[in-house]
Amino acid sequence: MMRILKNNITVMIALLFAVSIGSKALAQENTGQQVPLKEDFKKEELQSFIKANQKVVELQKVSEEKMVKVIQEEGLTVERFNQLAASQQNPDKKVQAEPKEMETFNAAAQKITGIGKEADTQMQQSIKQEGIDVETYQQIILAYQKSPKVKQQLEALLPKK
Repeated sequence: MMRILKNNITVMIALLFAVSIGSKALAQENTGQQVPLKEDFKKEELQSFIKANQKVVELQKVSEEKMVKVIQEEGLTVERFNQLAASQQNPDKKVQAEPKEMETFNAAAQKITGIGKEADTQMQQSIKQEGIDVETYQQIILAYQKSPKVKQQLEALLPKK
């Protein structure tokens, strides 16, 4: 359930969520601005977050499946796509690629960016439908990652299996 908060994200998924809500909270933190960590959430906000997060995780899963399909349809493996994406993002990670392979990569990356934007819109709508604003959702993600108090509060609210 809290997979969105726990999983390591591959380069491919990072590309998707560079435009997504989950990354925005982390981006704020990494800009050098010291964003104060909020830990005093209402129980209703945490419950709304859990419901919204369930929807976001499902949307992420569907988007990831679409992205993998696009990559494969373009004739690349996910691993190779990730290698090429990493070399685009980090000049120190030079990867040898033929011009045709780069065309294929660029075509797949464009489609993936479109999938990412669509998913971002759907995720924001899902969050709002659960009665929580995106900023509060982001604050809870950050607090979950950094605050044992908030993590414990959220885990206490999760349905027992």
